[in-house]
Amino acid sequence: MTSQAPIVGLHVQSRPQTLTLVRGMLSGVAEQLAMDPELLDDLKTSVSEACNNVVLHAYVGEPGPMDIQLFVDVDDESIIVSVRDRGVGLSDSPAAIVDDGAGGLGVSVMQALTRDLQLSQRAGGGTQVVMRFDGRRDDRPLFTMPPVATVDHLLPAVAQGTEDEVMVTVSPVALLPSVLGRVARTVAATAHFSLDRFSDVYLITDALAAYAGQAAVGDRITARLTASERRLWLSLGPFRSGTGRLLEARAQSPLSMLADEVTVSAWGSDDAVELVVLDAR
Repeated sequence: MTSQAPIVGLHVQSRPQTLTLVRGMLSGVAEQLAMDPELLDDLKTSVSEACNNVVLHAYVGEPGPMDIQLFVDVDDESIIVSVRDRGVGLSDSPAAIVDDGAGGLGVSVMQALTRDLQLSQRAGGGTQVVMRFDGRRDDRPLFTMPPVATVDHLLPAVAQGTEDEVMVTVSPVALLPSVLGRVARTVAATAHFSLDRFSDVYLITDALAAYAGQAAVGDRITARLTASERRLWLSLGPFRSGTGRLLEARAQSPLSMLADEVTVSAWGSDDAVELVVLDAR
């Protein structure tokens, strides 16, 4: 695992609309890595199949926690995606599931699109699906290598978030802009934002991502998002202690002009920036 650089970890509740969020996250990563469109299609199809299985089967029709993590294997020039849940687990061996003619996991689809596919039952309950995708074709790279992060090489197994909270962890921070923008806009869409306010969310996340590039602590940053009717709450951090106050004080910044509330909270000994975006129209 030492050659694997973490890219994105996404913690969500397993609902049908979550698939749009996952696919948006993958599109954001693909943009940052200049990914080949065919590889992106394979990623979206395979990861959607794995996530759809969690939605349909892991919690017997109810929502529950699901984690999607994407890594780049620097030495092997491949992309690895894992999908994990805390649900009922595998009742049979992975080999038996592969032969499931009813569709189920869509394993036959995932096998056709990946170099390697592994299914396993997790200690303590739940299932893990790990997919590896070739990063080269005809001796041509299918994506550009990201900067190698200096943080731990594995993101948390299952992030600790509240129910209905979306958590996305990005490492290194340079990969944040497209990922945060797509995730935030998808969450805002569930809150029925108008088109004008929807565009404001994109400008706000752009400003946050630019700020993160200057003030983040280390090479990992986490965003937490929740939405209710025409309301979006977003927290991002950790930032170096004191830098959040500087951002809060900039009256002409996009955050101050477009967000309805901008505050600074504690992230251990560091800062987190919290904001609220409302849409009254």
